Amino acid sequence: MNSDPKKNSFRVWVLRLVIIGTAAVVVFAVWQNLQIFPRTEDAEVRANVVGVAPQVGGSITRIHVTDNQAVKRGDLLFELDARPYEASAVQAKAHLELIGLDVKALRDEIAAAEAILRERRAKADYADSHYQRLKPLLAGNFTSPDRVQRAQTDAESARALVREAEAAVERARNKLGEFDGRNTRVEQAAAALRDSELKVSYCKIYAPCDGYVTNLQIAPGTYASAGEQIFSLVDSSVWFVLANFRETDLRRIQPGQSARVYLMAQRGKVVSGIVQGIPKAVYPLGTASKATPGGEGVFSQVKPTFDFVQLAQRFPVRILLEGEGDFRMGGRAAVIVDTRSVSDAGRLEKLQSLEQRGFTPPAPND
Repeated sequence: MNSDPKKNSFRVWVLRLVIIGTAAVVVFAVWQNLQIFPRTEDAEVRANVVGVAPQVGGSITRIHVTDNQAVKRGDLLFELDARPYEASAVQAKAHLELIGLDVKALRDEIAAAEAILRERRAKADYADSHYQRLKPLLAGNFTSPDRVQRAQTDAESARALVREAEAAVERARNKLGEFDGRNTRVEQAAAALRDSELKVSYCKIYAPCDGYVTNLQIAPGTYASAGEQIFSLVDSSVWFVLANFRETDLRRIQPGQSARVYLMAQRGKVVSGIVQGIPKAVYPLGTASKATPGGEGVFSQVKPTFDFVQLAQRFPVRILLEGEGDFRMGGRAAVIVDTRSVSDAGRLEKLQSLEQRGFTPPAPND
């Protein structure tokens, strides 16, 4: 029995419409999902790297760590030969003590000058009073002009001696070097001693953060120059991912939103993260900084995938990782951001505070 061709044709068209409609629904659902959950597989695990360099120069006497060793904040990393700086500190201490003796002598000198000034003021007051008493007597011929003139000369001489004593006191006070209750000579010597003690303390180099020693290629006996990086520490307190998202995906991504990070080294494991920020500038496609190869240090540079089509620029979104894990700097990752999540400023601030902590090396006498 033959089927009706018209009915078969109608069924075929219905089936086609169903398939097309289903495909459209699926495409729309996928598109909607990509809008709500922007994702990228172009991501890299990163951490802050701290260059370890001494603040003074000297020969390395002891190294307390090995390459790739985990260290805690404040751990002693290596030591320099402190003997030249210790000698300078002893010399600075002796100089401070000598300055103290000089200051004491100058204060005694001031006291002596002030005593002379008081004595001369007393004599000047007496001489002036004597002259004032004799002066009226001259009109009644009760005294001689010569005696009055001699009294006037003595009074003027006494006042001149007072001015000389006042100048001597002022010179002595200037030599003492005090200003607003502080002795500048003592402060200068104390500052020199403090500087020498700091240089002694700088001969012990401590870890500024929790992390891992990397690129350690030195041995005891190596001379380390001031400011020259000896090795690096990978800061393990904060790990983050730089996820390169297309600029068309950035309109809904905001700081504080949650993210899921899939590490290539740990397949099947999901690491939670939070969006920290989106850069406002990168190098244009196909360009690079002449001053800084690769663009690092000024702007981020993301290399294009193709050159023969116009591509959306990619911007490295910084996503802080939460929790602990076996993270490795440079590892590859995939990232999905949940744009429905509410920006969590408190959670983000807590993670950022780990990066903003300070470090104070131990005091010279510790």
